[in-house]
Amino acid sequence: MSAAEQAPFHTLVKMVECELELVKQGRIDELQDAVAKTGAFIATLPQPAPESAQALALRAEAMRGRVLIEVERFGEKLSVSRAALRRSRQITRTYSSPAAGQVSTSA
Repeated sequence: MSAAEQAPFHTLVKMVECELELVKQGRIDELQDAVAKTGAFIATLPQPAPESAQALALRAEAMRGRVLIEVERFGEKLSVSRAALRRSRQITRTYSSPAAGQVSTSA
């Protein structure tokens, strides 16, 4: 195993680990930048990866799949939160405005 051949793939794994942490923390703006940097870095790597770096390349690929899954989950959570917000706003409007022809005499 050549350490020189593996070094860039160790860097790739670290970059993808960073992406995974960013998405888990909901730091999507930073994630976009990190993904762009990782993509640019991948473009500089030898294709296919050297035999000594195959395990690292496969690990990075699997972790990128995990990043995609976490991004999808984040999107789903965001959609659920938006729906709950819309419902609460609708309920607030319903209860805060009196029905037509009714005027509150209390207070």
